[in-house]
Amino acid sequence: MSMLEQLSLEPTERSLDIVEQTLLAADWTCERSEDGVIHCAAATRWGEFGGMFVWRDEPASLHFSLTLDLRAPNARQGAIAELLRRINERLWLGHFDYWNDDGVAVFRHTIPMLDRDAPDPGEIAAVLAASLDAADQFLPAFNFVVWAGKSPAEAMAAVVFETAGEA
Repeated sequence: MSMLEQLSLEPTERSLDIVEQTLLAADWTCERSEDGVIHCAAATRWGEFGGMFVWRDEPASLHFSLTLDLRAPNARQGAIAELLRRINERLWLGHFDYWNDDGVAVFRHTIPMLDRDAPDPGEIAAVLAASLDAADQFLPAFNFVVWAGKSPAEAMAAVVFETAGEA
C-alpha cells in the first residue's frame, strides 16, 4: 500500500491495518471480519489463546481482549474475584476480568486514540506482549483456584516468585 493510499484511509481502517501488520509480524494468526473486528490467536506454553481488536468511535479507542477459558464452578466466584484483585495489582498494562456467564477470564486493554488516527505499532506489540506474559504467568493461578481448590494467596505464591543468585 502506498503512502498516499494509507493517508486516504479512514482512521478505523488505518488502525486495523496497523494491528493486522503487527499481529502478523508477531506470528499471531488473524482475520478481519466484515464488521471490522480483528480476531486473532497466539500459541503459548498453555495452549492457544484467542483474542480480538475492536475499534470504537466514541470515545475514539482501540480495544483488545484475550480470552482464557476456565469454566469455573459458581462456588469459586469469590475466590476468583480475590485472585483477580491480586493479579491486577501486579500488571503494568491491561487487567483481567472474569465473565461469569461465559466462564472465561479476559485480559483487556484499551488504547485511547484521541487526537490521532492510528496507534503506533509499538503500542500494539506492547499490548500483545503484556497479554501473553500475563496469560502465561497467571493461568496456572486461575487453575489452582478453580480446579485445585487453593486459596488466592496460595495460588499467587505458586506463580509469583523471584529467583536469587545463579544456578
